[in-house]
Amino acid sequence: MTELIGLSGITVLTQDGSRRILDGFDLHIEKGSLVLLLGAGGSGKTTLFKLLAGEQTPERGEVLVGGISVPSLSGGKLARYRRSLGIVMQDAPLLENRSAEEQIMLPLEIEGMSAERRHERAQAAIERFGLSDARRKLPKALSMSERQRVAIARAVVREPLVLLADEPAAHLDANDSKEIARLLLHENLRGMTVLIGTSDEHFASYFPETPVRRMESGVGINN
Repeated sequence: MTELIGLSGITVLTQDGSRRILDGFDLHIEKGSLVLLLGAGGSGKTTLFKLLAGEQTPERGEVLVGGISVPSLSGGKLARYRRSLGIVMQDAPLLENRSAEEQIMLPLEIEGMSAERRHERAQAAIERFGLSDARRKLPKALSMSERQRVAIARAVVREPLVLLADEPAAHLDANDSKEIARLLLHENLRGMTVLIGTSDEHFASYFPETPVRRMESGVGINN
């Protein structure tokens, strides 16, 4: 298969330079794969997502996504690259004055997609994520599970190159966490490349066939 994500020899220091968050870290992910990063807070998972999103650059090493050197991007090229990603960060914010359906359509509006196509894409995502009953609700009326499903649906509605999901089941109970895992697995089965970061061993157990990369502060350890 074709490699989509390649991180080689990545070293990242804390802001004050006193500690290495990642040290000579390598990660290679093939297109269409689902990979789980498992580690406690401070082990480098969120840093990896920031590197892939072009929000942070490494002290040393190479970050390639789809053959593009992410640290070399700036301005309009970086903005276009970021639009090719679906990103769900922990506690992803929703716009309080937009309904669930409008939240999901927002990336399509930004792209300039026609109203008809926006509604078609949003409807498909609403159905996949079980949000039909919540489509008209504002964020304050959504459950934690619904909020997270809206955030993920918004991230994938443009059919991005890759979905980056950092702690996608944070603050959810076991049943809702299992449902989030099922939905992420389904997006992968549809052909999407998915990278998930979690500190929750129980959540990780919902991905029994998924490659797991165990993380520790300063290093990455293959499982």
